[in-house]
Parts: sequence; structure tokens; C-alpha cells
Amino acid sequence: MESINRNRPNDGIQQQSQLSTLIGKLQESIASGKSFTRPSEAPSSWLEISSLGRKTAIEDSWLTNIGRAGIMAQQAESSLDTIASGAIRAKELVILANNDTLSPADRDVIALELESLRDQFKQMVQAKDSYGGDLFHSGDPIKMRIDTNVLVTPSPNLQSVALSIEVDGSTNDLDTIMDDMINAVRSGTSVDRAAQLDRADSVIKHFSDLLANQGLVVNRLDQQEDQLQKSQLTSTERRSVLENTDVTEAISRFQSLLINLEAAQRLYAQSNSTSLIRLIG
Repeated sequence: MESINRNRPNDGIQQQSQLSTLIGKLQESIASGKSFTRPSEAPSSWLEISSLGRKTAIEDSWLTNIGRAGIMAQQAESSLDTIASGAIRAKELVILANNDTLSPADRDVIALELESLRDQFKQMVQAKDSYGGDLFHSGDPIKMRIDTNVLVTPSPNLQSVALSIEVDGSTNDLDTIMDDMINAVRSGTSVDRAAQLDRADSVIKHFSDLLANQGLVVNRLDQQEDQLQKSQLTSTERRSVLENTDVTEAISRFQSLLINLEAAQRLYAQSNSTSLIRLIG
């Protein structure tokens, strides 16, 4: 007698096996929330996800730099603002000291306030940043990368802040300028004190310019941080589309595959029954 198994339609068995495999994968996909678990299941999606991962890692490093640069930039902005305000006060004191009705004792009190401002300025320009380094360090300005071709200097160096202030057609350091003011107030003539007003104006302009530039740095960092965060949000959304299961679509496909499997099973059963009848007959 000829074997029944030898007459089963192999195509029907293979079709049921393939449908069962697809159903099993869909069940796993719905349960895990992931549209695939191995690169071979979706090579193009896997490559794009890998590329997005590398891009995100690079942007994370830039965001770290922005965070550090932002802290330094804001600290520098605050220090420059304090010095700029102090320079305005210094000019007011020089104007006050140039009043001929003041006594030497009165001018000495004014000189003491100027000395206090000088010491405050010195403390500001020698301040440490939040990471233990000099806020306004000597040498070339520190540059930090915040994008592929973008470098930012979070704070100006010591030279540009306090050692090269243009006064009377030449450059001078902040300590010397303040010492000259103090000496003119304490022991100088009215002509000497009047001459210090232009020097005070130079100091005010110097620090106002530095403060304006520092504000631009802070704004640039804020803008770049916002841009990178938007880029990462876009990458996250794209990765979610590639990686996560569309549950509604998966369930619809799952139901469709179940229907196809049931139909294939019925067809296989009918075919198998017909083969058995033919064999008996």
C-alpha cells in the first residue's frame, strides 16, 4: 500500500509553516514593543538606527561642552557686569572728589572707596570658575567645540579683560589705572582729577564692550543647545518609528495572518482527505 504521507501536498505544509513563523514573530513584536530583534530582520532600519545612535552620542558630547561653557560664560558675564558697574561708580567718585569744597579728609574717604573697588576688581579678574580653573586665564582663550565646525570661547582671557585697556592712546592694566585714580583723588590737583574722568570713561567702555560680547556668547550657547535638543528629539522620534512596533498595524496583520493560516489548514485538510479517498479507492 502506498503511504498517505508521501502524497501530502508539500506546498501546503510549507505555507502553513511560514504563516506560523510570521504569526510567532508578530506575537513577539507586539509583546516586546520592538519591530525587530536582529539586524538581519531589517538591515536598512538597523543601519539607520546605528547611524542615529552615533549622531546622538556626538551631540551628547557637544551638549556636555555647552553645559560647561554655559556655566563659565554666565559666571564671566556676572563678573564683567560687576566690574562695569564698579567702573561707573569709580567715575562718580572721581567727579565727586573734584569738588573744590571738599577737604583732604573727605577726599581720603573717597580714595578708600576707590581702593575697595580696585580690590574687588582684582578679586573678580582672579576668580576661579566652577571647575577650579581660572575664569579669565592667562594665554590663548579656551575654545570648546559645540558643533562640527563651531568653536566657542566661554570667557575672555586675562589679557583682554584686565591687562590691555586702551587709555590715552595706549594700553594699560586695570590695577595701574585704578592706582592712578586713587592717587589723583587723594593727593592730586583738580587738573589731575579731571584727567582721570577720561580714563574712567575708557574703563567703562572697555568693560561695557566685553559685557556686550559676553552676552552674545551666552545667547549663542543657548541657541546651539536648543538646536541640538531639537535634533535629538527628531532622532528619537525617527528611531521610535524604525524600532518600535506599530501595535494597531501589527494586530491587524496578525488577524489577517490567522485568517490565512486557518484557510491554508482547511485547504490542506481537504486536500489530504481527497488523497486518502483516492488511495483507498
